[in-house]
Amino acid sequence: KPIRGMIEDIFKLAKNAFSLKNLHRYTKRSVKKFVCLHVLLVGIVVSLGINSKEELQKIAEW
Repeated sequence: KPIRGMIEDIFKLAKNAFSLKNLHRYTKRSVKKFVCLHVLLVGIVVSLGINSKEELQKIAEW
């Protein structure tokens, strides 16, 4: 169960902090660029050691 919570927090981080909540793109190419950039940002945040549940929640709700 704790892994699922961590995954949910990472998705919450991507949706809220990195603006994936309102994805208003109309071509596959623009969606791909936008999403790839944000997945990279989430990966950087996690690789920097911000991987505890509390830290992810703070960033996601920032």
